[in-house]
Amino acid sequence: MITIPLIQKIAELFLILFATAALVKTGVFKADYSKALSRISLYFVTPCVVFNSFQKELTPEVQQGLLIAVGLAAACQLIFFLVTAILRRVWKATEVERASIAFTNAGNLVIPLVAHVFGQEWVIYVSAYLLVYNLTFWTLGVRMFDSGNALSIKKVLLNPNMLAVLFGMLLLFTGLRLPAPVSIAFSDVAGMIGPLSMMITGMVVGSMKLRDMFANRRIFGVLFFRMILCSGLAVLLTAASGLAGSTSFGKAIVIIPLLSAIAPSASNINQMAILYNRDAQYASAINVLTTLSCIVTIPMWVGLFDLLAGG
Repeated sequence: MITIPLIQKIAELFLILFATAALVKTGVFKADYSKALSRISLYFVTPCVVFNSFQKELTPEVQQGLLIAVGLAAACQLIFFLVTAILRRVWKATEVERASIAFTNAGNLVIPLVAHVFGQEWVIYVSAYLLVYNLTFWTLGVRMFDSGNALSIKKVLLNPNMLAVLFGMLLLFTGLRLPAPVSIAFSDVAGMIGPLSMMITGMVVGSMKLRDMFANRRIFGVLFFRMILCSGLAVLLTAASGLAGSTSFGKAIVIIPLLSAIAPSASNINQMAILYNRDAQYASAINVLTTLSCIVTIPMWVGLFDLLAGG
């Protein structure tokens, strides 16, 4: 059920990436446009995605599903951080490599995928994963790129992405709803996330020579650690939890956070690398390679999960 829509969705996104790269190659766009678009994506579009996903009715079933999704997300994120901590010592992993292994493209790739396969009402469980993702990315993740400055709690809490989480949860638990025009505006901006992320990556790719994209052989190590090691550990954890058979939702409620955990490296890493001057081309190459590989790895891991969970 997931394999064909997944391939279709990735193909759609990559058409945008390659078209943008071609426009850079032909001089229509400039590669440095990506910096401005990265700010728009990180501080405007992504917060709208997160906030919009909380505009749901909090039924007991939804509440139970959110707790399961948050729990699995936290457990997976902890495992990913443990892996990157080890790799920092034994593999001398850089900040781009560690962030690319620890953080997945849960929003940009999984939200459109879940909406297409399961329906819009299921996107809220991706948001449960994104809650954990945003809490860790905008604290520990940013510290990977900006370790020279002390962590400011005020700066973290006032980050648009964290504000989107806090206000989204407030509306979810109080049952308040935004006026229709405002809600539609949030939804329209949120719908830009996939294409915009591919455009940003495409601009960086368009500025690179193809042979240079994989010049750093360490990229294959990142591919293994993100798409094989960490994803495999997430599958084993999710299957061992026994949560697939513990709710009326069945496997769907655990497959959604699992999809988020086994997704490719986050495109936000490329955007943060651009902002902090941390080898954005390498970050883009990682994002491209892991995204291409997920056409094979995600169906493989979902199939293994079905087998382990009694599919």
